[in-house]
Amino acid sequence: MKQVISKVAITCAAFLLSFSVMASYDEAKTQVDASIKDMIAVVDKYHDQQNPNEDELAKDIAAIVDRDVDFTYISSWVMGKYYRQATEEQRAKFAVVFKQTLIKTYAKSLVGFDIKEYSISPPTSPSPEDDKQIVTVDVTSGDGTVYTLVNYMVKTDEHWKLVNVIMNGINFRITFKNQFSDLMQRNSYDVGKVVDAWQSQINPPATQG
Repeated sequence: MKQVISKVAITCAAFLLSFSVMASYDEAKTQVDASIKDMIAVVDKYHDQQNPNEDELAKDIAAIVDRDVDFTYISSWVMGKYYRQATEEQRAKFAVVFKQTLIKTYAKSLVGFDIKEYSISPPTSPSPEDDKQIVTVDVTSGDGTVYTLVNYMVKTDEHWKLVNVIMNGINFRITFKNQFSDLMQRNSYDVGKVVDAWQSQINPPATQG
């Protein structure tokens, strides 16, 4: 009798765990879907403008990424092994600079991009951790090209946030990490100089003349 009860308990526990995992995935999926819809709204707003207001565009994108992207997490990962040698001020500054990088990257990529449709694929297997989920999205452009976006989501403070994206095999977090490492080598492994150099790349000084 005890063995039967034990088996029932294990079965119930497995069912509840499975339900919890699927509930977590559905939450992450809902967040990704909301982000895409909001980005499409931005694309539609500026799509037909030949010279869109860059400040307004950046403001609209910032409202979305502020809500849905964990910049502190990503920027610390991008800094990699150099994160430990950075001061708190340098870490905080790079998080802000990296946010500006992402906003400008989105702005350049989205304006003029015609999104025909998108679909969210079901998970191939449950995540071993409830607070970490992978949501895969296939985006079809106006010319029929399909882009596969693999979104890595982490739940923090009851909100799902993006911590990495792989697009058609290109890992954005690793790409940025390699750029940071390259800048470290070219700047005598001085974190402060690297953060300043990164910032100058996204906000080049105005030329006189």
